[in-house]
Amino acid sequence: MCPGGFIVPAATENDEVVVNGMSLARRDSPFANSGMVVSVEPEDTAPFEAEHGMLAGIAFQKHLEIAAKQAGGGGQVAPGQRVTDFLEGKTSVDLPKTSYFPGIQSARLDQIMPEWIVSRMRRGLTLFGEQMRGYITEECNLIGFETRTSSPVRVPRDADSLQHPDITGLYPCGEGAGYAGGIVSAALDGMRCAEAAAS
Repeated sequence: MCPGGFIVPAATENDEVVVNGMSLARRDSPFANSGMVVSVEPEDTAPFEAEHGMLAGIAFQKHLEIAAKQAGGGGQVAPGQRVTDFLEGKTSVDLPKTSYFPGIQSARLDQIMPEWIVSRMRRGLTLFGEQMRGYITEECNLIGFETRTSSPVRVPRDADSLQHPDITGLYPCGEGAGYAGGIVSAALDGMRCAEAAAS
C-alpha cells in the first residue's frame, strides 16, 4: 500500500505495459494505491509449458504485459476499469482521475485476464469489501498490470535447510528467488533464511 503514492510505468520492453506503485517520502500526493496480488501456481502456467518448459511463468507474465499494452492502446497508456465494474463484469464508461501519468484507457480487465485470476480477484475484493466498509467504491480504478511482484521462476531450495539442493551455503530468498510477493513476505522469508544460515 502506497499512501500519498503514485502508479508508475515499469516496463522493460516496448511491446508491454507494466505498472508499479511508489510513494515519495512526504506521502503528499492526493492518491493512494496498492497492488492486488493473486497467487499463480505451476498448474496455472501449464498452457505455456509445451513451448517454454521451465520458463512457462515468464512466458505467461509476458503474455499479460503484451495484452495490457494492446488494451491500453499505445505508448505506456494502461488499461483500467472501475472496481465496481470489474465486479459486475461491465465496461467502465469513464474512469476516475489517477496518478498514473501516461494515462489509462477503459478496458475490460475481467476479459483480458484468465478467468482463474478474475475469479480469485473478485473473491478477494468481495472479502475486503465485507471487512472494510468503503473499500469497494466506484472511485477506485483497477489498472493493469503489476506483473513483477515476484519472480516467475522459482530457484529451488531444500524445505528443511532452505539451501539450494546443489549449492551448499546458497539460500534462495525473497521475491527474486520466487519465495515472496511483497515487502512483508520478502522480509519474513529473509528472516527465515538468515536464521537457517546462522544455525
